[in-house]
Amino acid sequence: MAAGLASAPLALTTGPAPTPDGGSDPTQDILIEGLGFSKLILSLEVTPPLAGADGFRRLRPLLEKNLCWSGVFNLYGGTTRHCRIRNEPGRIDMRLALTLEAGAGALRLYDNGPERLQLFEDALALDGSVTEDAIMDVINRMTERITGHPGLLGSSIGYTLRQPGYAKVIVATTTHGERLRLLSHNRYISILPRFSRQGLGMVYTVLGDRGSQVYYQNLQPNGTDALGSYYLTEPGSLNTGGAFSPDGKKLVLTMSINQNADLFLFDLEKKRSRQLTSRLGIETQAHWSPDGEKLVFVSDRSGSPQIYLMDLDTREDIRLTFAGLYNADPKWSPDGKSIMFTRRVNGVEQIHVMDQYGENVRTITSGRYFAEQAEWAPDGRQIVFASNRTGEYKLYIVSTDGSNLRRLTRTPNTFEENSPTWTSRRLVR
Repeated sequence: MAAGLASAPLALTTGPAPTPDGGSDPTQDILIEGLGFSKLILSLEVTPPLAGADGFRRLRPLLEKNLCWSGVFNLYGGTTRHCRIRNEPGRIDMRLALTLEAGAGALRLYDNGPERLQLFEDALALDGSVTEDAIMDVINRMTERITGHPGLLGSSIGYTLRQPGYAKVIVATTTHGERLRLLSHNRYISILPRFSRQGLGMVYTVLGDRGSQVYYQNLQPNGTDALGSYYLTEPGSLNTGGAFSPDGKKLVLTMSINQNADLFLFDLEKKRSRQLTSRLGIETQAHWSPDGEKLVFVSDRSGSPQIYLMDLDTREDIRLTFAGLYNADPKWSPDGKSIMFTRRVNGVEQIHVMDQYGENVRTITSGRYFAEQAEWAPDGRQIVFASNRTGEYKLYIVSTDGSNLRRLTRTPNTFEENSPTWTSRRLVR
């Protein structure tokens, strides 16, 4: 595809994905072992008067779907296909009660103890006017009350989209894949997006007539970012990637100096860079630890792509992966305890996880299709990844206990999606 080809208008159908072959589950060949983050299992109690109220028949499946897509809750005895409990089918942690009071709906969450302690309460319209956004807002508030972290329903997932006949672009969609927003605005190929943790900026790679450049884009409302939007590098053969520091003020990216690709630390406020590595070979795909003190990155200095850990104070690095000839895409978990990565196994790339010391490696996905480029949700309770199960790469979301695997979008099968990045900020409405 020519680099100078204009971007498409993005007139796409979006929303929950249909099955690609007329009925079979599009996730059935992707096997997820789970990362060990258990969901809270709720039972849903509905008072008899409410069951016959106007609008409840429409409300219930939306409520169930969003509870189980939250990454925090699962539903015992749910009536929809969205909730699938694994491993502990008899466990109930909390009880969610829906009642009809003075013509209005009330939602209350209780613990499962004998004292039935109330944990959360909110109103929910039952007159048929309730929207899915309103249901998401209620569940997000309930999530924050229970976990201390804001809920992520309706937050934004960015990714690279290739449409037949057009250059690759960067887009964003919601956690439900329902709407698309074009984020890159240039006539070249745009790839490898990465949001800052706060979602106020994005960095991505632009492949143009003179080579590759790394671009920082302001995502603050009304362009209020004093940093503006600008290219961080001059055109080159191996300028790529980009990972934000936890505070969003610095980036680590790959720059080509004297035909050698090394890691550089770029200060967004001072607009200056300094070199971090200087070994022969390509060093790329850096990702910052949540405490801001370390980096994981990929280097082929040993002859094959392997994952390394760098201490940013001493600039000393150690090798973390030794098994296999291809280990790439390392991503630190939000709690800093795990590193998710892609390893090639029997010619097929699959998602793995190891601890922060490179030990206790586990396989997360398996099967005959590729599963790779995984990204953590900001709260660490879900992951989004790319898989070629439909023939072209599409994005999938799964809870980190291995439950509720689903395809994110329903773009046509000829469209390709990859390199996801996730922010808690709502960029798409």
